[in-house]
Amino acid sequence: MKDLIAAEALKLRTLLISRVVLAVAVVISALGGFFLGDAGEDVTPTAAVVVSGQPMWFLAVIVAVLSVAGEFHHRTIRTTVLQTPQRSRVIVAKAIVVAVYGSLIAVVGSAVSVMAAVVTLRLKHDVQVDWSLDVVTTVLGVAALGAAWAVLAAGAGALLRSSTVAIVAVLVWRLVLEGILPIVTRAPAIAKWLPGHAADAVLYDGGPTLLQPWAGALVFVAYTAIVVIAGSLAFVHRDPA
Repeated sequence: MKDLIAAEALKLRTLLISRVVLAVAVVISALGGFFLGDAGEDVTPTAAVVVSGQPMWFLAVIVAVLSVAGEFHHRTIRTTVLQTPQRSRVIVAKAIVVAVYGSLIAVVGSAVSVMAAVVTLRLKHDVQVDWSLDVVTTVLGVAALGAAWAVLAAGAGALLRSSTVAIVAVLVWRLVLEGILPIVTRAPAIAKWLPGHAADAVLYDGGPTLLQPWAGALVFVAYTAIVVIAGSLAFVHRDPA
């Protein structure tokens, strides 16, 4: 298993989009931190982490989907399966690797955003930032979400086998359907139980319209598990071509 994880990690490192996305994450986070620090004197490092955390999930999704569905597109999945006939192990290895990448991009984004906000506050407003344990817990939450979103996306990639379809499906669900479903069903209370809102509960530390952070985390992990199991079953029982 160790060799398989190392092989999947090598694939991800040599994937150009993984480096491009990491660079984009740094730029976006730096700009987010700068504008946040420029906006006012009462900005906290925790707020800077939250600002960077929002776009990071999407960047993690892109790379995770491409790392799985891209193998079907380029037909390299056949070689992977021939080298490792136990397909379930392949999915586990890919999930571990993209989870680490998702966490990495979230932590890097958080660090850059916080540094940009702190420097901007110091230079423009001459404000010394007050640090607290909330920063650490928020970064850990953002890192966990980055990992979970990446694993969910990997499952979607294995299930749908198309990078475009998988990315669009995740985006449409997150940005469109989660807003429509509570209206169509006339049950606004279900919104907080949907995947994106469950993730937001972790990022925003709960709220009047969100679950408690721990509950949001459990709900999102459950959704992730469902998608990954579906993707794994499809990968194991369908022809890899």
